[in-house]
Amino acid sequence: MILRAKYYQFTILLTMLLIVVGLLLNKVLADTFGLFLIFSAGLIHGANDIRLLQKKYKNTRFRFFLLLILVYISVVFLGAILFFYLPNFGLFFFVLFSGFHFGQQHWDSFLKQKAASHSIKQLGYTLYGLLVFGLLFSSQVLEVDVLIEQLSGVRFTVETYYITTLAVAVAFSVLAFFLSVSRMVYLKEILALALLTVLFATTSLLFSFAVYFVFWHSIPSIQDQLMYLDGEINLKTIKGYIRSSLVYWLLSLIGLTAAYFFFDVNASYFIPLFFTFLAAITFPHTVVIGMLDFD
Repeated sequence: MILRAKYYQFTILLTMLLIVVGLLLNKVLADTFGLFLIFSAGLIHGANDIRLLQKKYKNTRFRFFLLLILVYISVVFLGAILFFYLPNFGLFFFVLFSGFHFGQQHWDSFLKQKAASHSIKQLGYTLYGLLVFGLLFSSQVLEVDVLIEQLSGVRFTVETYYITTLAVAVAFSVLAFFLSVSRMVYLKEILALALLTVLFATTSLLFSFAVYFVFWHSIPSIQDQLMYLDGEINLKTIKGYIRSSLVYWLLSLIGLTAAYFFFDVNASYFIPLFFTFLAAITFPHTVVIGMLDFD
């Protein structure tokens, strides 16, 4: 699709610009900008899941809508319970699910590889997303290790991050042959990952993740969703998408704001609680997108 190809080129140039911006801004301003990106386009891209399911099952009746809401909320609470009471497993599950989700969106939207079997493609999606996480974690290893310890109580050696990332990179490179990836596509992906590594290594953890999450994942995902829902992307469909996202988006913001003011932000449990909330709202979105066919 021409639109996706043009956006891909735009993202490369924008990432270069944002690397410079991230270097010029102090950490507070950079992280504030990162939070703005996550709480705007980042949250909005996952706020239309109910509408997507209604489209998939061709059912807009109120009883079906209510059932979807109840199931969706139940999955959110189950995700929160899993992450809060079994933090080690919850963190592993969150990274694995998110890795698959990032990889699925990227490869399904831009590369459109069809030759491989379904299971090979699922593994490819997961390895690609885990490679992105690995590059981020390895580039920000000290800050990430402290965060993981706060979330799960576990600390890893610096070598663990590097070796794991290298192993995932090798595994994905081998698997790429089974995905029938052309040399040109493979080269473009290597250059894109190299650029992301520069972003991750030279700017703050929050800022660099926000840039990747919003411009490399969320906005392309919104493009896919708009094509799935409306068959075209224009000002009218974008307004409709934002309008139908407002309720879930506002509820997410209210929940985060309530957690910020209700709990002591300096307490040791606030960061685990904050990421528990984010992980909980991520799980159902990953499942919904995995159920859809954007082709």
